[in-house]
Amino acid sequence: MIAAGAIALLVWAFPAWFGWGPTQPLRAGVLIAMMLVYLIRHGMTLFVMLNRPVPAAEVVPVLVWIAIIDVTMAAAGSINTAPVGWMLWLGVVLYLVGSYLNTGSEWDRKRFKADPAHKGMLYTGGLFRYTQHPNYLGDTILFAGFALATGLWWALVIPVIMAAMFIWIHIPRLDAHLAEHYGEQYERYNATTKKFLPLVW
Repeated sequence: MIAAGAIALLVWAFPAWFGWGPTQPLRAGVLIAMMLVYLIRHGMTLFVMLNRPVPAAEVVPVLVWIAIIDVTMAAAGSINTAPVGWMLWLGVVLYLVGSYLNTGSEWDRKRFKADPAHKGMLYTGGLFRYTQHPNYLGDTILFAGFALATGLWWALVIPVIMAAMFIWIHIPRLDAHLAEHYGEQYERYNATTKKFLPLVW
């Protein structure tokens, strides 16, 4: 994966340093790094941090969809001839914040679940004290950052679509599972903790 990223960086960014193409090398390098970090991190979430086996039927469509989004944004942003400005750096900050919310929450939950004393208990600590789905919120924020880093306003459609899918499809489905699995534990948690955006919803 890292070798592929290095090759992609050379293909997209290196020619621009010699005036052979329209690519902004700094933006191209940042976008390629974002793409690779997300794909590696998402793979670790699926295969290392989740406390259940993940079937291929669940993994493959998600990875293909995410890969298409990542590659599309990285490629489109890399041929954007606009000068690098504040959108790139705001995008980097949002990307890092979102990555922390997603991976940090998953890591904390994994450590909690690894303790046999917590068997059958719903994890409500760490970032889960502020929102029931910090991982989904993190993905939305990091893809908003990814979109801003491209320097293309139309790319913001992607995190908007992701947020809509989380709010109207994934969260209701997961909440139904949690209510069935944890019963009163989840009812108490649901009554005191916002689902997606802290203090809002």
